[in-house]
Amino acid sequence: MEANITTPQISSLWYLGIDFGTTGISAALFNRNSGEIYPIYWELVGARPELDIPGINQEFTLSTKTVKTDFNSIERIYRLPSIVYLAQKLAVSDQEREEIIAEKPLLLENFKPSLKVTIPYISLKFKKQKLAEKSEESLIIAPNFSPATTHQPVLQWSEKHQVPLSLVKQGLVTLLMTFNPQGNFQNSISLIEKDTQTTVITNNYVCGAVGLEHEVFVSALAQLKSVIMGSLANWPEAYRFNLREAVLDAGLVKNVNQVVVIEDAIATALSELVSVTETTENYAISGYRKDAILIVNVGATTTELALVSLPENGQSLTSSNFHCHSFAYGGHALDQDIICQLLLEDDNVAVVTENQEDWDKSGQLWPRAGCPDLSIRYQLQQWLQSSSYRQELLVTARNLKVILPSEKEFTLSIGDRVRYLQEKDLEGKVLAPFVKQLNQELNNFLSKVGISPVGISRAICTGGSGCWEAIARWLRQKLPNAIIVQDGKVESENVDLGGKNEEGLDNCLSEMEDIRLTIGRVAYGLAILPLYPQIVDIGREQYNDYFLLWEILQVFSDYPLSVKEVFQLLEKRGINTRVCQEKIRDILGGKLPLGLIPSQEDLMLLSEVSQQNDDYQNLKRKALFDREIESNKYELNYEQAEHVREYLSKLIASSRQKLEEPLLKRI
Repeated sequence: MEANITTPQISSLWYLGIDFGTTGISAALFNRNSGEIYPIYWELVGARPELDIPGINQEFTLSTKTVKTDFNSIERIYRLPSIVYLAQKLAVSDQEREEIIAEKPLLLENFKPSLKVTIPYISLKFKKQKLAEKSEESLIIAPNFSPATTHQPVLQWSEKHQVPLSLVKQGLVTLLMTFNPQGNFQNSISLIEKDTQTTVITNNYVCGAVGLEHEVFVSALAQLKSVIMGSLANWPEAYRFNLREAVLDAGLVKNVNQVVVIEDAIATALSELVSVTETTENYAISGYRKDAILIVNVGATTTELALVSLPENGQSLTSSNFHCHSFAYGGHALDQDIICQLLLEDDNVAVVTENQEDWDKSGQLWPRAGCPDLSIRYQLQQWLQSSSYRQELLVTARNLKVILPSEKEFTLSIGDRVRYLQEKDLEGKVLAPFVKQLNQELNNFLSKVGISPVGISRAICTGGSGCWEAIARWLRQKLPNAIIVQDGKVESENVDLGGKNEEGLDNCLSEMEDIRLTIGRVAYGLAILPLYPQIVDIGREQYNDYFLLWEILQVFSDYPLSVKEVFQLLEKRGINTRVCQEKIRDILGGKLPLGLIPSQEDLMLLSEVSQQNDDYQNLKRKALFDREIESNKYELNYEQAEHVREYLSKLIASSRQKLEEPLLKRI
């Protein structure tokens, strides 16, 4: 397909769909007036010699069949690596000289999961010091105290490195700034503390869109109606908050109401279900896709499941037609299991000589193969990032995922160790436990939704690790009536990829599918969300968890309230309680919104000091509400409420988003 350069009207409605993945970013522009989709690409115009950023499209994909698209070229990439570096400069001075010492940049990759931990903020404390040390006298602060600000929380990135969460968020901002068509030639200076300046940097890229003239592309980005991003189904509101904040900081749009977040699994489903026709008033769903459809998206961090029940009329498609579930196991957990089950398995060790301390498990508890075991995997990841030898294990594991499926036996040397590996080792010790756990997750999911496996007519298996043959075999056995579709190949006797069947169904590589393969299903689905604005969950997007918490605190005074009275008072403040009743009941029942403070599992990602953060400890100390059993009313714990208000004020003081008004999404 030869890309046609078009010049849409400047007043067209433009939307930008961005798939921020653990390993890379892909995106597409969508013109609502014309119904055209334009894939985003990047061109490297200035590599920094001090950075060792991996090459193009390094996300691992086991495609059962390679499909060559017409967009691929050496100069352009359609998936920008989610990698930045942290460069520090330390100012050292004495009586004789002043010197700036630049440390080696720290690689920051796979940082997406960190953004779900909580919201970063600036903490202000007053430190006592000797009077002689104070150069200026303050009229507000006692003369023997000085203010000190710290960025909270701090992540334990490896055994040797700690990184403030605010810098991780700035890493995403830096990547989003590459959408500037003029290039991201300015470093993103984000943190200056005492004598240390930390800068988030990446290589210099320029951005464009296939099929758009440069001036039209620039104009489209300047007048975006919305930026649409994806989130994992079970991740807390903190992740969505951080996404919206990063989009605003990058300058893609000016108003938080222009940032929309939906589940990745829903976007994946949209990419498969929707056929964009020339008539923009009618966006049809292919006839053979009008039954229940299962989405299995095996990403780097999680496996996302979605079940879609389609209405007769595609325009009636709403959020109620989608059921989503997230399983906290993906490609990176597979890498860890390869390391634990194959590379560091004692039975496979032939020689052990020097560097024993790097190979030794050192008391490290290994996760169970195929299971999330998040706390253990977080510690294992920190351990693996702490030396070059351990990082080599990660690289080797990723390579083995490519080598072993094509070779029955393989002899591997890492340092002074030799491994004798077979394909059956990978299948039996790593993939089989994963598929077994995935089967259990699917059983629970289908039971909750209330549908039998025989009622599923189509299954879409996608994601960086979604094309394992073991997963396809399992799905064929599990779903006897379903057509199984994998990226790059359709596994079915009824569908032949590469040619049209007699009914003219879109099973061959059309222009739409060419785009979809190039940028990925999630980015494609996010971009075309404006075709179906009713899919957006208004209750979740308009009244996010933290806004509701703030509002509930405002309606309580000196006397207890029943649930009904809380609803009435919130409705007087303009809140449609019918779409968020469950959230309100959860807060009254003592559940703080997820991500407001780190969960018990996510605490393992923080430094020891941040784990003992005073704000986090205060919020966990007592329940926010006490329930009176006889009257069935809720009484506010005012001391605890003050801690919550103070903490929320700290969060919004460091953010562009505020909690005074609900989000009014415009698609």
